Amino acid sequence: MVRRESFALAALCACATALAGCMTTTKTIVDTKGLTVQLISKRGDNTELNHPVTIAPVRLSHILARIDIRLSVKDGQQRVPAFYIGSLESISEGLAQGLREAGPNQRVIVYSIRREKRFGIFDTNFLTSFIAYVHGENLFLHLSRSDWEIPPRKKDSLPEPKIGKFPSKFRILPGKAMKMVDEQSLAIAWNDTVFQRPTRTRVTPSGQIMRKTILMESEEPEGDPDTESADVKPKPPETMAIPAGVSANTLRDLADLEERRQRGEISEYDYGRERNRILDADPATGSD
Repeated sequence: MVRRESFALAALCACATALAGCMTTTKTIVDTKGLTVQLISKRGDNTELNHPVTIAPVRLSHILARIDIRLSVKDGQQRVPAFYIGSLESISEGLAQGLREAGPNQRVIVYSIRREKRFGIFDTNFLTSFIAYVHGENLFLHLSRSDWEIPPRKKDSLPEPKIGKFPSKFRILPGKAMKMVDEQSLAIAWNDTVFQRPTRTRVTPSGQIMRKTILMESEEPEGDPDTESADVKPKPPETMAIPAGVSANTLRDLADLEERRQRGEISEYDYGRERNRILDADPATGSD
């Protein structure tokens, strides 16, 4: 009898230990209208992540804007942006906060809900959700749902994204400084200079990929439609040296321009052109 009870107790303890190893801990750090950000850790996961890490929200916005997906055959197989442009700012702010507050064993989960009026009466909600974390030199992003229409019954219980699970039938398309991990995941060299500029993909009727700079409204033709293996960019102009005796206004304008460049708000080409224009307009250059 004692043997049986001991065996049962041992089995119960083993079962509890196994369950504990699969337990997850979730902490919500952002919970606003349209955006929820959580930190999740799994007991027994010994992966050492590079957290906490600070990545500027504007850079994260540039990264997310360059991610596209290929829809399923059922949905027409179009190439479309993975993230709705109107949600980029809030998603990037939330993701930046998550990465900044995450510990070495915590991953970041982001839920973004976009609301759209139907027939001017009914609200339709669309969910974009993903898991993100930094490991080594890369930002890993596992996209679970992209602008997925939320059924009414799921409105108060959003499905949790999980690595290796593919609830939506699309294929993520890697761009420059990105590598595909699986069909819906990317490893992104987040510190690459390509993410200094805010861009967005547009596909022409002929199938050519155009990369549109969001703020400057200039367009650059791209290489392979699916891999973006080569960006064709105009060569930046040679910049003029700053001569002695330039005015305080010119120095202030140059400083403002440099700040825009550092924030990624202007391309290298437009930076060089604008810098030369500012210097040309100063009497000290002898151009006037």
